[in-house]
Amino acid sequence: MSNRVTDPDTQPDSGSNSGPDSGAETGPPATALRRALRILGDPWTMLILKEAYNGTRRFNDFQRSLNIPRQTLSLRLLHLCREQLLYRRFTSPAQGALDYALTAKAQDLQDAMYAVWLWHQANPGQADFLPFDIVHRDCGHVIGATWRCTSCRGAVTSSSVTIHRSQPEQIETEPRPRLSRRNDASFTAASSQERGTVAASLVGDPACNEILYLLFQQPRHMLGIAQDLALGASIVRDRLDKLMDLGLVQEEAQGRRLLYSILPRAEGFLPLLLAIADWGDRWCNAGQPPPDLRLHDCGEILRAAYACDHCGGWIGRDSLFIRPRQPVPE
Repeated sequence: MSNRVTDPDTQPDSGSNSGPDSGAETGPPATALRRALRILGDPWTMLILKEAYNGTRRFNDFQRSLNIPRQTLSLRLLHLCREQLLYRRFTSPAQGALDYALTAKAQDLQDAMYAVWLWHQANPGQADFLPFDIVHRDCGHVIGATWRCTSCRGAVTSSSVTIHRSQPEQIETEPRPRLSRRNDASFTAASSQERGTVAASLVGDPACNEILYLLFQQPRHMLGIAQDLALGASIVRDRLDKLMDLGLVQEEAQGRRLLYSILPRAEGFLPLLLAIADWGDRWCNAGQPPPDLRLHDCGEILRAAYACDHCGGWIGRDSLFIRPRQPVPE
């Protein structure tokens, strides 16, 4: 970006993804979001799961719908089977026909998938990313939904949620998957056709998601982001540029320093991040207590779900059906 104010927080990056204490027995604070993104943090992974939720089951159908290289698709399907999100089954044993079915672990990502759909419904791109409608059976309307606390039914927003570290504090000890300057090979392939795929593919960049998660809690300077996430300054700088380009984050000068904060357009991503973090609590903590607690303004630990904007009923798999999108009359 041109005319950028020089930020003294920016420090030379040796290329390592860890912080200055990378050789120590310590690491960044653990979060359920980060643990979940170890499984979901690849652009193609969420797009494949999105297709599976839409009813795609066969290898060739995944490849045709996503225009994904066959070798890449094979590796991602293997990963999803290994992580028990999909399983392979013979649909015609005599012919050796295989398909891929969703497991209960994948079905439990339903709210994250609705968040992706609702984001694109509210921020349509030129791509035909949503060639179908999701209809609420209870009222017959195409869903418009709000992420609400199940205790008080209050809307869940960045200003109504407070995140606390659980005690004793858990530290992330597993090495972070290698991050390039841009998670480009797959991110660009998954999202360069049209900006319309941004919600599904952005989940595939763990650093972007972790930065958004921090900024939803409070504005931060770049060095603070880098230290909290144990990321190199060049990685943080690159992801902030990407998030600003997408209209999700803004920067403002505070003297010679730059402060980063969330823009209103990013609020649509909050349910997606919280749903993934909730899923991480249930599936990715290896028997440990949740590393961070999310509290709603009502005082309860946040348990949230989508409620229909038309009838107020809770949204779930059994209350929805998919139909082809009706053409818009000319």
